[in-house]
Amino acid sequence: MLVSHNTQRLLPKAPTSLLASNETDTSVDLNWNAAEGASGYNVYQDGAKIDTASINSYSVSGLTTATNYAFYVTAINDKYGTESDPSTVVNVTTL
Repeated sequence: MLVSHNTQRLLPKAPTSLLASNETDTSVDLNWNAAEGASGYNVYQDGAKIDTASINSYSVSGLTTATNYAFYVTAINDKYGTESDPSTVVNVTTL
């Protein structure tokens, strides 16, 4: 029996409401709404993946003082190996 999968259904929804808070000279906290179908989240800094988070928040450290950064996150589904569209971008300037 041939089983077809609806790839759209296996794709997690994009995370929403990405916010940055607690900015310091070298760190920032990111929080977003949990995404339907996600088993984790990829965190991107300036277009490059920096880590994977298992929950809908992440603390970025090791940043440079007085520097602009752009962050976004995607939802991933480990079971199907899929990744959502990116969240909106949040821009942060360290202190």
